[in-house]
Amino acid sequence: MEVKCKHCRKSLFDIKCIPLLTSHSEVKNISTDVGCDTDGPESCSYMSDEKLPKWVEHAINQESWTKGRLHCPNCNNRIGSFNFVNELRCNCNKFITPPVKITNSKVDVSF
Repeated sequence: MEVKCKHCRKSLFDIKCIPLLTSHSEVKNISTDVGCDTDGPESCSYMSDEKLPKWVEHAINQESWTKGRLHCPNCNNRIGSFNFVNELRCNCNKFITPPVKITNSKVDVSF
């Protein structure tokens, strides 16, 4: 149960310890879990800012908890982003999305 970079296939983090979330901040149980029923499968997964891998914390600290991009710590391929400056809403406009975003097409997730 881990997330791997699609480019280099190295493990990024274990989803048992650090769960992936939908845009509604619900824990994903399968890769097709969505936050908004109206927008079909999401192109992103999210992470809580309370429990992050060390390499993600380091990237966020380098940008002083503002906003920036997340890159694989092994091959430097872009895999997501973070934004603590603006509150972004999901497609149904009812929920504020978590600030740390992982692009699903850039990672492999095994549940």
